[in-house]
Amino acid sequence: MNYRLFITVLMLVLCTLPLVAEDWITIYNDDLSLIRSDFNLDLEQGKQKYNFDDITSRIMPASVIVRSSGLRVAEQNYEYDLAGKYQIMTKYLDQEVLAVTKDQSKLRGILKFFDGANIGIIEDSTRRLLVIADSEVQWIQLASLPANFYTKPTLAWSLIAPKKGKYPVQLSYLSGGFSWDVTYNAVWDESKLDLNSWVTINNRSGKAFENVNLKLIAGEVNQVRQKFGGYNRFEAMDESVSMAAGSAPSFEQKAFHDFHMYTLDQKVSFANNQTKQLELYPTQKVTAQSVYEFTTFGSGVSSVIKFTNTADQGLGKPLPKGTFKIYKADSDGNMEFIGEDSINHTGRNEEIKINTGKAFDLVANSSVRNQKTISRNASEREIHVNLKNNSSTRKSINVIHQLSGTARIVEAERRYALDNVKNTVTFTVDLAPDTEYNFFFRERNEW
Repeated sequence: MNYRLFITVLMLVLCTLPLVAEDWITIYNDDLSLIRSDFNLDLEQGKQKYNFDDITSRIMPASVIVRSSGLRVAEQNYEYDLAGKYQIMTKYLDQEVLAVTKDQSKLRGILKFFDGANIGIIEDSTRRLLVIADSEVQWIQLASLPANFYTKPTLAWSLIAPKKGKYPVQLSYLSGGFSWDVTYNAVWDESKLDLNSWVTINNRSGKAFENVNLKLIAGEVNQVRQKFGGYNRFEAMDESVSMAAGSAPSFEQKAFHDFHMYTLDQKVSFANNQTKQLELYPTQKVTAQSVYEFTTFGSGVSSVIKFTNTADQGLGKPLPKGTFKIYKADSDGNMEFIGEDSINHTGRNEEIKINTGKAFDLVANSSVRNQKTISRNASEREIHVNLKNNSSTRKSINVIHQLSGTARIVEAERRYALDNVKNTVTFTVDLAPDTEYNFFFRERNEW
């Protein structure tokens, strides 16, 4: 057999091999996930019904896409009127039933109503309407399960197959029930953070997944909120899928559209109603600094750890939104929790500030004095700030004041830094141990 013929035969064989059942899950931040499954269907020739129930209970039916080579989907119905006592009883009205009560009395007749609390039966022997408390009924015998009932959410398809055989199908749909967030655990030594990050994934979708390919999308994806409904789209499948798994469990990060995608390099399983944790990044040593901040008219002095998300400072990675938990070693060597704060999605080169709580030995307050109108379009006020350092070490406090859109500082006892982007002014005050300091500045507002 020559080389060209061998390649042709090999390609034909590969094309006729059935696809192995495989799932992909892409999880977004806002109770949204994209589920994709590859599987085979054994079908007869011609038009036929097929019920597919290996789906989540939070499926968004209008998002369903079915791709298959040679197979036509003539119709699809999403069946979610699941079999239960109330649903069955309300659809069994005007049919004969046998009810056995707790005292073993047997009542046979026509079911006329069921409201969840009471059952109404016209008894065969007397033609009287009997109203029985549902709590007194031990069991009810029905002739059969009414038609059009399902025990699981089901996609009911009408399929047209050109011939008998196996057909590869790729099904994808959007679903609720999956969520993920990140916890950043950091040990602080006053100059560096030993930072590790964990992804926590919750599966409340109503379906378990075995050995799925996992992707996470960080970013705010716009969604149109609406009730179930709409049209589904069916397309011919003309693509092949290949997957490669690495040996070490880790996430590969890359920019995707206007978001960031994190792809796990090996398959993972999720039981329904399970919480799973996976490492996002290996431990990083991040250079940071401790600062104290007081916002005028706020309460207390905040103890803040801040750093810039750059490679030079030991990180430089896109950080999905999540919670920073900070620990610090005590003199006995044990780690103690010193506070936590949340962050939004933070790209490279952006500053991150973690507020660990209020500083016990630092006291600050502010007040307004000498407020006056200086013209029809302007007013002024003095803002007085009082700071105390009751600790045994020197402390530096950043006093931050938020300016309104038209306000500016016209007089100040201390130098300050102006941030035109945030429209804030910051006064940095260095305090020796057991000292108190007061200062004021005048703000003018014009309109």
